[in-house]
Amino acid sequence: MKTAGILAGLGPLAGAHFYRRLIELTPGSDDAEHIPVVLIAEPSIPSRLRHLEGAGESPVPKLLEAIRKLVAAGADFIAIPSSTTHIFYPDITAAIDVPAISLIKEVTDCIAQTRCKTIGVLGTTPTRTYGVYEEAFARSGLQAVYPDAESQSEIMDIIIRVKGGTVGSSPERRWASLGEQLYEVACRPWSEGIDGLLLACTEIPVIFPTDTWLSNKGAAPKLFSSTDLLAASVIKAAKTP
Repeated sequence: MKTAGILAGLGPLAGAHFYRRLIELTPGSDDAEHIPVVLIAEPSIPSRLRHLEGAGESPVPKLLEAIRKLVAAGADFIAIPSSTTHIFYPDITAAIDVPAISLIKEVTDCIAQTRCKTIGVLGTTPTRTYGVYEEAFARSGLQAVYPDAESQSEIMDIIIRVKGGTVGSSPERRWASLGEQLYEVACRPWSEGIDGLLLACTEIPVIFPTDTWLSNKGAAPKLFSSTDLLAASVIKAAKTP
């Protein structure tokens, strides 16, 4: 199998969660059937959010530096579990010599294979502002629906708190509380009429109460996790000759 290079740390918990989901979703009966992985979490990469708000340096040089470390360590292709970081995807792919999976393309292609057409997007504010999914969605006949301004502000606060990992003393209680807040935001009037809900920021699947959503919402709106869809793509790429 090919070796996957995972650029984690964007943020740290999202990267760790992605690797866990990669393991959990890989079919195999023993250690030898899992995906070879090189993972790096580089905290010196400048904040993508602050840069996009015009208040910080470009993260691209440090992103490329980290990716080159992955390649030097044996990575055959790169996966970046971060929707916001894909704003810089063209700059990244133009400067490296190995393939990099496009999270945006993989997520869009998967949704397009379903009957869902109107997709609620839970992500960072820059994901919305820069239309990260807009072009890919448009090509596939999908429509993105975003939270109202107040709800979006709350989502950003929750994402930042997950990145920081400093809320409360009990991790289980901490994530459950944030997950409940996020669930309430997802159920507000802005999401009426959607037939799919995309957990676009990879911090969100860490805490989102999937079981509650499925039990209370039934078959629709269908839930899509960017983390799980990227993991499935990594598994496929690693096993493709």
